[in-house]
Amino acid sequence: MNKKLAMIGLGVAVGSMMLVTSVYAGVGDAPGYETFKSAVKQTAAVYNVTRQVNVTLQDNGAQLLNVKSTIKSSSENRAGSAEVTVNSGTDEQKIHFYNQDGKQIIKTDDSDVYKVLEGNDRGGKFKEREGTAHTPDPQVVSEVENVVDALVGNLKNYVTMDEAAGNVKEIHFKLTGSQISPVINTLGSLVIKHGTLEKNDRPLPSKNDTLGIDVTTLKNSLPQLTSDIKMDGVEVNASVDADNHITNQNAQIHISGKDAQGQAHDVVLSVDMTLSSLNSTTPDKVDLTGKQLETVKFDPEKSHKNWGDKQ
Repeated sequence: MNKKLAMIGLGVAVGSMMLVTSVYAGVGDAPGYETFKSAVKQTAAVYNVTRQVNVTLQDNGAQLLNVKSTIKSSSENRAGSAEVTVNSGTDEQKIHFYNQDGKQIIKTDDSDVYKVLEGNDRGGKFKEREGTAHTPDPQVVSEVENVVDALVGNLKNYVTMDEAAGNVKEIHFKLTGSQISPVINTLGSLVIKHGTLEKNDRPLPSKNDTLGIDVTTLKNSLPQLTSDIKMDGVEVNASVDADNHITNQNAQIHISGKDAQGQAHDVVLSVDMTLSSLNSTTPDKVDLTGKQLETVKFDPEKSHKNWGDKQ
């Protein structure tokens, strides 16, 4: 399921890669870069927060996909909830996620059934981790920074900063054309090409295989770029509050390419993220009393392997 649902954020993955490279571009004296890097780490350490994440995808000026999501998380018992609405222009589906009382629950608006996931706990290890916060290994973080630094070089020099009222800092980052690293451009192109292409003999899983979520809507909305794929522009704007948290961030990725018929496409991916209710968020809960329940045994590793075989 994870592999196919990743198509929701295919462009998001590319955008995230660019965002990460801008954050971990190496230590330097660029104040915008240093501020952004510090704020990203500070924000990532907040486990109680409400995130509004909106993703839009346009192709030659026409909107193909609009994904709106509200994600509420809390470190207490790892509680969380999310509401995701996916609109492809012709079809719309709304999906509700709950992580409560040690259970993971999924429901789609076109069904009255609440699917309760019963995962593989690997001998209780999952339960042992329940209620604990994830702390990244400092050595791993350092190694990742070094690798990304080698890829992006002096990208930090393109990050600028403006001061605003209330000790708010506005971060700006923009690259176009030849400013985009050839390595990053190549990696992004490979992600787009191999992420959107689907051979005819490798059908998408049915809704029964995806907990009621229709991934065909997502797949069909994505432009099928096959050649001359490149990133033409990347722009990121972020607001950092007085507590060094990123409260708003917008990213735009401009991608061009051709499909199998040789038609040119100008694709624009926009990602808007707003953080609110830091350290005061209460995730939504669902009362399962009297509800139609279906227990689904789900092993992420086994599911991923089986879907890979179908591909």
